[in-house]
Amino acid sequence: MIKNFFIKKIKFDIHTDIHSHLLPGIDDGSKSMDESIEMIKKFKDLGYEKLIITPHVMSEGYNNPTKLILEKYNELKKNIDFMDLNASAEYNMDEEFVKRIKNKDLIVISDKYILFETSYYTKPAVFESIVFEIHSLGFTPVFAHPERYRYLQDDFEKYKKIKDLGVLFQCNINSFKGYYGKIAKKAVNYLAKNGLIDFLGSDVHSMKHLKFLEDVINSNELNIVFRKNKIKNNEL
Repeated sequence: MIKNFFIKKIKFDIHTDIHSHLLPGIDDGSKSMDESIEMIKKFKDLGYEKLIITPHVMSEGYNNPTKLILEKYNELKKNIDFMDLNASAEYNMDEEFVKRIKNKDLIVISDKYILFETSYYTKPAVFESIVFEIHSLGFTPVFAHPERYRYLQDDFEKYKKIKDLGVLFQCNINSFKGYYGKIAKKAVNYLAKNGLIDFLGSDVHSMKHLKFLEDVINSNELNIVFRKNKIKNNEL
């Protein structure tokens, strides 16, 4: 008997993106209003209905005040009538993040989730304490693209220890097709196979990211994610 080894493609059924850099001129993402509009139109073509825009917030480089983020968001929203837009931030785990947590100066996703990132090379000494503080405020910490951090890639068991802290994982869709390198691809597949992924994000900064995203969506790369993980995007 000849067995059928073809893998049936599972439908990509995500309508909400949790992570993007589409506010014009505020970080290393979109550089202009026209570029933002062009990228949002592409998201629409890909089947997205809601975008949660998350500009960088960090002590050095992009110390974007909450007021500025909301101003840029409202400006963009005036130019978009075909997509549901929301704003939050991707908070770097540094002194500025500690300050904003203390002052309760945070833009929370769906009144529940706080998206954060860290250095790619070193785990912050305050990691556990900040996670505890986020939970103490009644929110759930969401770790942006955990597959990309070098300090986790040397031992995948470290991911489970972070999950045990009550941290949710948002993985980048483009990681599944090797956009961020072979090690990140290996890590994201490990997370998918072990049911550790909670959200999928585009992390779009440019049209280049979106074109690559389209290729991943049209491939079979995400099949295992939908088989073994409970993706929460459409609950946002």
